[in-house]
Amino acid sequence: MPRQVCGPEDWTNQLAQEIATATVFVLVLGECGIGPWQVLEYGEALDRKVTHDDLPIIVLLQEGQTAPGLPFLRRLHWIVSANLSSQATIALLFGAAANSAETPEALWRYTSPYRGLSAMEQKDSDYFFGRAKETTQVLRSLHNHPDKVPILLGNSGVGKSSVAQAGVLAAMVRQRWPEESAEAWPASFNNSRRWCVLSLRPGATPIKSLVEAFLATWQLDGTTTDWPDRRKLWIEKLLEEKLDLQDLIDQTCRRYVELNQAPPASFFLYVDQGEELYLRSDPKQRQCFSKLLERGVVDGRIRALMSMRSDFLGELQSDASLYRAHIQINVPPLREDQLLQVVGGPAKLLSARFESDTLPDDLAKRAADDSIKDAGALPLLSYLLDGMWKQMVERGDGILRLPHQSIDLGRVLVDRANLFISSNPGSEDDLRRIFTLRLATVREDGEPTRRRASRSEFLDAEWRLVTQLANDPYRLLSTFTPEMTTTASEPQDGERVLGRSFYAEVAHEAIFRRWDKLRSWISSEREFLTWRTGLELARRAWDSAPSDSKDEALLLGLALKQALTWLASRSEDIPVKDREFITRSRSSLRSPRLRAQAALVGTVALILSAVGLWEYGRSEYLTTIREAYFRFAKASAKTDQQVLSLDRGQPFADCAGCPEMVAIPVESFLMGAPGTQGLAREHPQHKVSLTRPFAVSRNEISFDEWNLCVANGDCEPRHGAWEDGNRPVINITWNDAKRYVSWLSRVTRQRYRLLSEAEWEYSARAGGQGLFSFGNDDDALLKLYAWYDANSDGRTNPVGSKKANAFGLHDMHGNVAEWVEDCAFYEYSTKERDGSPWVAANCGKRVIRGGSWRYGPFALRSAARDSAGIDTFDDDRGMRVARDLAD
Repeated sequence: MPRQVCGPEDWTNQLAQEIATATVFVLVLGECGIGPWQVLEYGEALDRKVTHDDLPIIVLLQEGQTAPGLPFLRRLHWIVSANLSSQATIALLFGAAANSAETPEALWRYTSPYRGLSAMEQKDSDYFFGRAKETTQVLRSLHNHPDKVPILLGNSGVGKSSVAQAGVLAAMVRQRWPEESAEAWPASFNNSRRWCVLSLRPGATPIKSLVEAFLATWQLDGTTTDWPDRRKLWIEKLLEEKLDLQDLIDQTCRRYVELNQAPPASFFLYVDQGEELYLRSDPKQRQCFSKLLERGVVDGRIRALMSMRSDFLGELQSDASLYRAHIQINVPPLREDQLLQVVGGPAKLLSARFESDTLPDDLAKRAADDSIKDAGALPLLSYLLDGMWKQMVERGDGILRLPHQSIDLGRVLVDRANLFISSNPGSEDDLRRIFTLRLATVREDGEPTRRRASRSEFLDAEWRLVTQLANDPYRLLSTFTPEMTTTASEPQDGERVLGRSFYAEVAHEAIFRRWDKLRSWISSEREFLTWRTGLELARRAWDSAPSDSKDEALLLGLALKQALTWLASRSEDIPVKDREFITRSRSSLRSPRLRAQAALVGTVALILSAVGLWEYGRSEYLTTIREAYFRFAKASAKTDQQVLSLDRGQPFADCAGCPEMVAIPVESFLMGAPGTQGLAREHPQHKVSLTRPFAVSRNEISFDEWNLCVANGDCEPRHGAWEDGNRPVINITWNDAKRYVSWLSRVTRQRYRLLSEAEWEYSARAGGQGLFSFGNDDDALLKLYAWYDANSDGRTNPVGSKKANAFGLHDMHGNVAEWVEDCAFYEYSTKERDGSPWVAANCGKRVIRGGSWRYGPFALRSAARDSAGIDTFDDDRGMRVARDLAD
């Protein structure tokens, strides 16, 4: 580096000037890899080469090291040498300066373009295919609406984080649109390469994560109390709303000046896995974070981007601050032609080839098919390709070969898990504890999801296995610190390294679905895991409760009794914080006031509503308390085995006031209308084979049942001309219906949901294949089973007042039309299905079934279909619920 750009003064502008007058640029890649400043320097040199083409850029790579995925790196002069300082290497360097060097033919030896289960990052942008459209949409939104927050919304595993990092952030560093666009780089993005990029995951404490992201740029001494003291102060002031995001930006800029550095031209905040705001975050911090973001982006010095799973769209819509500030960018699953680019593009760039010309097409087609059934198909495809690439490098033949005769994207996960067990005899018990008790959460809907566990929760022997599972050749887990987004390397013992806490989580949730052994382990622990999930939520509610209300947030009554039972039998499997919460709750009962309060806690919420303190009663804190009280005072759910042992058609309910349910016998049936009947959207008739047992509510959800969620949960009051308690609830949107089933799941600890369209039609037919459950056209019979235009008197009628079908279900024809889970689509596929809902990322219309009091017999047929927007409602539209049952 020239002498004049050394020293404490800001040197980046001087460096750019030096590069502008340089005669050659050498990028040396040795054992230490490349740092952020070298990326900046490379960008400046690349700008000059692209603009004027008068600067030789030479890549000097030490043999055996992996080249970074810098943009356009593959197109430059390369020198690969075992000794970078040898005379021979220097001679090659001078030759390259005279433009006599060439790019190696076998570039595949020096880098790996597939990221496995990890998201692609800025350094991988050269190998990022298929998402130019979404990348451009985000950039345009940031340019045209700098006071808004683009949110990448899509299913788990579709590559939202990759769009943000390898697409948007990489474009900011390159200062160029994706290659498909020839537009000039916007003036508002000038010097975007020098923007201060802050990345975070919200976690349980999003305000803490936000503060830490900024403080990480302050270069504070980590060996003193300066860092934790400042962090604590900023968190307190932001939560108290005494300071704002603008204040944090101001102070960060002042800190740059203190360090004799020029403040960044702008700040760019990327919030990864935004669903954690609603899944894991403390409610008070979540609400504060959303407000800070909404107010902060109005300041022209910061832009923000977030990624979020589409199944949290309802929660986003309920988050007033963030919803007002957001711009939705849909990230649908990649189509087959895009997947072909993902598969074949990187290999072609690096001069590798597949064992057959058809293999890339076969892989793309399989991934496209799997993405319909499994949201995680894309990372599984990358995981498979990454393994194939590493085997190719080991063989040294430059040919990508399938590890098996058939293409099974999920098999590689299972194979590596089973390989680990066979390679580590005697480890199975430890693995069971790691994957179930440490790293699995059973959510309200019952599907296992990843749980982030701190190092302190693991025994030393378990953590040693975690470290192995996080590294090659397995990569089944990720270990990291809050500041990291990739796998970390750390000592096998000890929780903290240089003051940083380590955490672990599964690398991909598909392992919960694909690995049969793990499914069996989780099934055996389901009751405990479900209870522990509720305990963690209750403890977080207590953590966030105001100091003068903490006693009311402790466990009481049946909840405490149940917790003490688990504490006695499974203490070592309950995190320390949760054990302390149980102990504190038990100690509180020594207070006569709290003993009396245990009997009154449920009454508090009702009194608040009765005296008109509705807005106060709707606070997240009191909602959590009401739900907790209702769950432990009113819920008495039957286990799946108890339900399946009931006589056919025998109803059951999981709580006082919950809908009565009936278990449905599952088998195959023909779905849709024959070719001579019905409308085009009901064709073609096709076979559906239901295999998963489930239960369905006997009746449509009534106002009484809905209002129970209003009083003890987060449902909104719904009104209509006919609000009698036993009439079906009306004027609800699809999102409202989803909120109700989510509440049912939380308070009963069972897996409630909307029916799939196939399940609905199967339940309506009740074993028949006629127009209606009782057979074909017969007005006299239809009047016995349904409320419709001929007998409804122009309104809804009490649920269950007409005859039930053969499964014991009432009002499957008429009264109100019922929301189901499926997205609206024009016609069926001829392929046999398993009854799962047909969904796509962020579909705006959902299917409604059954017809209503407003329509004639044609709309009430078992095969009849209709649809409506997810935010629309009507006075003839309601809902019915399902509950999953395990064999």
